Amino acid sequence: MTRIGFTGVGAMGAPMVRNLLAAGHEVTVWGRTPAKLAPVIEAGARLAADVAEVAAQEVVLGCLLDGPAIEEVYLGGMLDHARPGQLFADHGTYDPRVAERVAAAFAERGAIYLDAPVSGGPMGAESGTLVCMVGGDPAGVAQLRPLAAAYTGRLERLGGPGRGIALKLINNYLVSINFVAAAETAWLVERLGLDADAAQGILFGGLADSTVLRLGLPKALAHDEDAGGMSLGGLIEVQRNIADLFAGVGFDSGLFPYARDVFAAAGDTDFEKHPAALTRWLPGAR
Repeated sequence: MTRIGFTGVGAMGAPMVRNLLAAGHEVTVWGRTPAKLAPVIEAGARLAADVAEVAAQEVVLGCLLDGPAIEEVYLGGMLDHARPGQLFADHGTYDPRVAERVAAAFAERGAIYLDAPVSGGPMGAESGTLVCMVGGDPAGVAQLRPLAAAYTGRLERLGGPGRGIALKLINNYLVSINFVAAAETAWLVERLGLDADAAQGILFGGLADSTVLRLGLPKALAHDEDAGGMSLGGLIEVQRNIADLFAGVGFDSGLFPYARDVFAAAGDTDFEKHPAALTRWLPGAR
């Protein structure tokens, strides 16, 4: 049993906390919106009075929304309470340069900060099958691995600070363009008058099959726009970081700008729709 502090208890963080509790760990949670913590408190987590109480635990984990939240909570709150040898790891997705700054600041205090974004969505967090890509100190990764086993199926170190997030942004680049492809596929299936069930049965068994296709195509064909823990807004925010990453290495993608434009058109209307709702904003479908 490890005493774990956890912050960022949202659509992804909440099932992570429940799985940590199920694995026998003692989890103390804190959030900027305490009302959102009620379900995990009922599941057995302890409510911290402030960030300092979270930082007082043996290990601190998190799944915060974005870079500004990372800097506010870690640099503006937990850094002053970090102890030599203590591990901090956050599973959110943000700018790799923020991860580098945070890791350097914690290293000055003798503590370890890891960027450890995850992929697999709320479903993967619930089932404990997330994949985790980590940047930072190898000793910290070894310490994180048995704890993260409660909610991940695979964890790999990609290099130094920021490298875990770099791969996560590449992952979300692929997710973005594949959701647009799933939306275009749904539009074509409908306009060509193809049997939707038969089409899905073939596509899900062929070379074009993918996790995103299986998630997005049925929703798009059913016109089901319930976000279900994965909203348009979540990817739109991350796409800014993807664009910065590409610009930093001089990569001029032919696919990403189009996918980003489709997301942006949908986001101007409603951020909380599922990415499968992109069908309505496809330029070629007008």
